[in-house]
Amino acid sequence: MDSIIKDKNITVCVTGGIAAYKAVYLCSFLKKKGAIVRVIMSKSATEFVTPLTFKSITNNPVITTMFDNSDFIPHIGISELSDIIIVAPATANCIAKAASGIADDMISTVLLSATCPKIIVPAMNTQMYVNPVTQRNINTIKNFGFLVMEPDTGLMACGTTGVGRFPEIESIYGFIIQNCAARNHYFSGKKVLITAGGTIEDIDPVRYISNRSSGKTAFAFAETFISLGASVTIIAGNVSDIIMDSYIKKYGNENIISVRSAHDMKKSVEEKINSTDILCMCAAVADYTTECNTLKIKKNENTLNLSLIKTLDILGSLHKKTNQVFIGFAAESNNLELYASEKLNKKSLDFVIANQITGEKTAFGGDKSELIVLSNTGKRESFFYKSKNENAYLVLEYIARSLS
Repeated sequence: MDSIIKDKNITVCVTGGIAAYKAVYLCSFLKKKGAIVRVIMSKSATEFVTPLTFKSITNNPVITTMFDNSDFIPHIGISELSDIIIVAPATANCIAKAASGIADDMISTVLLSATCPKIIVPAMNTQMYVNPVTQRNINTIKNFGFLVMEPDTGLMACGTTGVGRFPEIESIYGFIIQNCAARNHYFSGKKVLITAGGTIEDIDPVRYISNRSSGKTAFAFAETFISLGASVTIIAGNVSDIIMDSYIKKYGNENIISVRSAHDMKKSVEEKINSTDILCMCAAVADYTTECNTLKIKKNENTLNLSLIKTLDILGSLHKKTNQVFIGFAAESNNLELYASEKLNKKSLDFVIANQITGEKTAFGGDKSELIVLSNTGKRESFFYKSKNENAYLVLEYIARSLS
């Protein structure tokens, strides 16, 4: 499973704003994530984008009127069929109707009759958005249970700059995951702390020691934890900018702590551990560091000797509480299960997730991995070579079943 919305029935309601064309990209994105997408358009929306465009993207008929000649009652059928309804863009007029209980077109009628999660994505001129009436209406629909996403700030179609822009597609997807996550899962409501990427051990102002960890596995687990209802904090070392930027677009950077060295990561983990239910030590922390020179070391000799000092063991310094779960990672080039088992026992872990770092199925830097999970109960489970996101989901479901 790469996506929480795979095989979900999602209805996208498109209202009459200039951002209506961006809803095409949203529908395409959701379809690629495996969702079954249906579109309802207001009469005004069809002035900006044709229904044929959405039909071509979704491979489903587009509803534009309240009535047709079939026995199908659209607003009842769509309301019962939908797992999630998204109004994107949502105009001030649409929001006002929802706040007042008006049902005079297909979109407002569906919003009034549906019981599934309803996500509102406002997009409009800044003055319309900040108008006290619009803000009152937004607060009203929030009280009714609607999930309202904050619009972006930037250059508007009218030439002004301010709040009211249609959000990035990935941000909308992140909002869906966070607000439509599992509610009754083992991880629901749990506070998860994940370490990610490699650490950097400075030699001088120019040079440093590090490793090839990209952070992809850690961020795959972070997203999966979120989709299963957990609250995630990431302590990130040296990670791929692409992976970091993609995550921030979806979930923001409020719960990301950036660190540099093994010492910094240890300090951050110790500061957060007491408020953590589950620790997932996914980072490739340096085993050795060196004393950093304040000035650049000049290239004088044929060889340069560095005195390496063993870093302090992060897991070894923690005092685990009885209700906490500790998950470690073992990245090895040989004797994978032997070394993973030793780590499981030596560091008093509940689970250790082992992956190979050499050969064709290396986990370092790639988008796929092959994993083995060992538990402190003596159980072992293998997960075949597939995408890191899919394996993260399978592993966490296995761990949840084990803990339950």
